[in-house]
Amino acid sequence: MNPKVLQEGDLIFWFHSYDARHEERASVHVGKGSQDDYNDAKIWLEPEIEVAKPGRTLRRHELNRALQVIKQNHDYLLEEWHGYKGRAG
Repeated sequence: MNPKVLQEGDLIFWFHSYDARHEERASVHVGKGSQDDYNDAKIWLEPEIEVAKPGRTLRRHELNRALQVIKQNHDYLLEEWHGYKGRAG
C-alpha cells in the first residue's frame, strides 16, 4: 500500500512501500491528480531536499511548487516517513 500523506491543490504526495522497505533515505513521491508510480516525481527528504527523479507528469513550475510544499511540510513528512517505514519494514 502506498499511502497518501499530503495533498496541495492537485498535487498529491505519497510514500512508496518499496522505498520504505529497501531504502535508507526518506523520500516522497509527487503526482498531479493521481498516484502514478511510473510517471510520478520522487523527492529525497534527507539528507536534504532534492529531486531524485522529475517524473513525466509535472511541468517545471509544478515540480517547483511541489518542492516548496515539501519544504513547508518537511518536519511533518519526515515524521510520517519514519512512522511508515517502521510499519512497512
